[in-house]
Amino acid sequence: MKNIKMLFSFKVIYIVSLIYFFLGYFYPNFLQINNVYSYITEYLGMYEKMLWIFLIGYGFLLFMKNPNKRVVLKVRLIFMVILGVATGYLYLINSLKELGEISVERVQEHVIQMGLLNINLGYIELYTFLKIFPYVRIDIFIGCLIFIIFISVIIICGKMIRKTILSVINLFKRHIAKKKEEKRLKEESIRLEKQAKLEKDIYDEICNIQKIYQEKDSLEVIEREESDDISVKISETERDITATGISVEDTN
Repeated sequence: MKNIKMLFSFKVIYIVSLIYFFLGYFYPNFLQINNVYSYITEYLGMYEKMLWIFLIGYGFLLFMKNPNKRVVLKVRLIFMVILGVATGYLYLINSLKELGEISVERVQEHVIQMGLLNINLGYIELYTFLKIFPYVRIDIFIGCLIFIIFISVIIICGKMIRKTILSVINLFKRHIAKKKEEKRLKEESIRLEKQAKLEKDIYDEICNIQKIYQEKDSLEVIEREESDDISVKISETERDITATGISVEDTN
């Protein structure tokens, strides 16, 4: 019973239907025989590829266990469709600048020419645009579309944009930190050079003082030795004189 229930679950039915849908592009099946794919191409135009992304993304969504991630993916898929439609509208409005005079007939002809024959936006996109356009101001319509496109891009690529912004901020932080470190190392190098120069000057001054004192001591020693020599000479002279005087007295 459990296996039968699992077999007829929505997930299994959806995946089987999705596989059958894509196989129809390559092998004849009921959808291809009844020209379903031709209708899809006519009514969706280039948005047919967006339909493929939506169907595949929704299939992944069914098998996600994390409810937060499931909600995020669902929101992104919805805003992907909104972004595509809004971009198509903006393209059509921008192409209207080529018209000198805007009238309903001229707009219809131009929109069909640009939106169907040039890039094939599909009947649904053109039909809804022609229904909305007569009831809105062009400047307000353009502003709303730009706002919708901006919000859609933020929601779809928000994580990537956040990572990019954080990467740029971290890059600037690393650059600033590197500059600060280089400045600190340079200041430290200058400080060490000044300290080394100061120590060398102090050492040279001490050496000079020691040299002066050594020279002074040497001079004192030499003077002392010379003084001692003079004293010795004087003593010897006196001794000779004294010795001579004694000798004379004894002779008398």
